[in-house]
Order: sequence, then C-alpha cells, then structure tokens
Amino acid sequence: MKTVLVVDDELDIAEAVKSILEDEGYRVVTCANGREALDCLEETRPDLAIIDVMMPVMNGFETIRAIRNSQAFASLPVLVMSAIDPSVRPPDGGWAGFLKKPFSLEHLLEQVHRLAPLAA
Repeated sequence: MKTVLVVDDELDIAEAVKSILEDEGYRVVTCANGREALDCLEETRPDLAIIDVMMPVMNGFETIRAIRNSQAFASLPVLVMSAIDPSVRPPDGGWAGFLKKPFSLEHLLEQVHRLAPLAA
C-alpha cells in the first residue's frame, strides 16, 4: 500500500484529501505544518508528500528544502498545493506537481496517481 503524507494547516482540507485518497486505496498521514511533517517522515516513509505553501511554524517551501537536504528523502515526490500562483516557485523548488486551490477531485487524483501509482 502506498503512503501519502498530507501537510496542511487547514484541517478541513487535510481531512478531505485524506478521505479521498483513502477511498482510492492509499494510506494517508496528515500533519498540520512542516515541522510536524519532518518529524514524522522517518516513521511514515511516504511514497508521496502533498504540501501546502502557506503554513505557520515552517512554510511549504522551507519544508521542501529540508526534505531535499535529507539524503533519505531527496527523491521523494512532492506535490505542492496552494492558492498562490505557481510562478512564485523558488529556483530550487524541488516539486513534481502543483495543485492550485481550490482544485478538483479529478485533478488531485490525476496528480497523485501519476506521482505514486497504485499497483495494478
């Protein structure tokens, strides 16, 4: 079973994404900010991280940078979700996909299946 780490300080969004992905057959772990996400990476060993940009404690860009600096997770696919324009991406952004909030269920599933396909 593939594991997806969902990082968003908006509990409603995190729980909605979790419910949708669990219905698809993924194991989902949620965290409320980047610091929590970094703390649970070793334990969860996710196949994909879905990370919001605007969060307290540690924003999405800082979180992705910290993930990329970890040898164990340097190649972890990251899907960014945010209401901000993706053109503000830092030069070393390090993400594999972008979901502009609000996003459709179809777009979410398309991106997740592309980055962490379930076994047939």
